Amino acid sequence: MPMRIAMLLAAMLVAWQPSKALADNEDTQFWLVGFVRGKVSDEIYLTIDTSQRWRDPVFGADQQTVRVTLEQSLNNTVRLGGGVSWFQTGTVGEARLHQQFRYSKGGLDLRARFEQRWFEGADQVELRLRQRVQYTHPVGKKIKALASSEWFGIIQPRRAGRAAGTEQVRNIIGVALELNPSLEIQPTYMLQITPRENRSDAISHVPQVTLNYKF
Repeated sequence: MPMRIAMLLAAMLVAWQPSKALADNEDTQFWLVGFVRGKVSDEIYLTIDTSQRWRDPVFGADQQTVRVTLEQSLNNTVRLGGGVSWFQTGTVGEARLHQQFRYSKGGLDLRARFEQRWFEGADQVELRLRQRVQYTHPVGKKIKALASSEWFGIIQPRRAGRAAGTEQVRNIIGVALELNPSLEIQPTYMLQITPRENRSDAISHVPQVTLNYKF
């Protein structure tokens, strides 16, 4: 199984290499993501996540992110929470607040997140809704398969006069390998689809490596 994980990582890195054959509506990125999560009290959960996102300059500058989320457990399946984050894309900064609802049972994890986004130089606060469905299933000792789909919808654009609606859809498939009781690694592939007005949708192929640490 470790050999299979190594082969998958190698394939992802190969897929990341720039290709002149990519059309102007398609690019390849690579994201390195880290999560630290755990309980800070009997019913309060803390999650800190950060990422480095390498992107094709034609489609946007590289991006660095950090986000902190607190969730209150209402019962064994439902949590309510929110948090704050900072995104740096090239020279442009973005601050966010978010509130979210989560339902999880077995391998199913449903999340609805509402974001308020402040961009440097924007006309107004952007309001965005995110809806995610994720499923995780054990496929062997210390290894799980996972898949998710998330829809991003703009309610109020940052620029006056722009239309609201679907901003993007992210579909992820991959595996999670437990390295020890506190740490796991997730090599995944994400297909990101971004609708564009009067043009073909932008397609991003995003190999990702995620490290999850639990305390």
